Amino acid sequence: MLSQLEHRNYNGNEKIWVGTYHNLHNISHWHTDNEIIFVIEGGADVYLNGEIYHIGEEQAIFCQSGTIHYINSDKDSVIDIFLFDNSLGNEVTSRYKLVDPVLKTKFDLKKYFNLIRTELTNREQFYEIKTNSIITYLIADIFCREQCAVIEKNAQHTVTNLMGLLNYIDKSYEYLTFSEAASYVGLSEPYFSKLFKHIYGMTFSEYLNVVRIEKAIELLTSDATMPITKVASECGYSSIRHFNRMFLQITGYSPTALPADYHLDVKQFKTETESFNPTLKESRLLN
Repeated sequence: MLSQLEHRNYNGNEKIWVGTYHNLHNISHWHTDNEIIFVIEGGADVYLNGEIYHIGEEQAIFCQSGTIHYINSDKDSVIDIFLFDNSLGNEVTSRYKLVDPVLKTKFDLKKYFNLIRTELTNREQFYEIKTNSIITYLIADIFCREQCAVIEKNAQHTVTNLMGLLNYIDKSYEYLTFSEAASYVGLSEPYFSKLFKHIYGMTFSEYLNVVRIEKAIELLTSDATMPITKVASECGYSSIRHFNRMFLQITGYSPTALPADYHLDVKQFKTETESFNPTLKESRLLN
């Protein structure tokens, strides 16, 4: 499952949002904000950059800006979420990362949550400064008391390029090659192949085919008279046999038998340039 970009619009000049969820589940996503996930009741599996961490009651995990993650909570779990702009504590988070994202120290996160919630609710004079200061102090405290390591500049650059690559594929799908994609990210081909699969859960070739077939569906539904050979060619397939095979594999239909109302659910495959809400409908925001 490829991740999507979540963009948080804050209500005012404050740069933090907090919320409590019951039965929280979301799809793979990433954002430029930092996030703290704190379990109040129950537990949750948190996928974070290729690893799955289970956190129980009164445990928390720190999702640093740019990291790909999703949450599958246990039934009837209650979870507090802190989401805050990466400009807060940037002197720390831009240079360091936690060795283990699961916090070992027992921070009084419920106290911080309530302080921030009160300020955001009452919105009294200077509340933005107060909330931003609270979270900045918390970040400094976390990185002071937890084991951390210096972020390698090349690693941060690679993550940024990988995010950009997905949008580049959307624009250049018809001619883009594996070698060109690896070059775009600035990695050797073997390492690019391994890293792409590790982060996104599918190979570069598999993802490229999803994008190409999505474009083919758009062409077929917009112009039913377009020859299949032309559709295949415009979507980057030089072999009609290969095109037909991939079309059937991804959609379950041949190009000529595709239902008029067919819709390919690309959320399970690809990113979007527009923001979106990664939270699934079975989740409930309590406050």
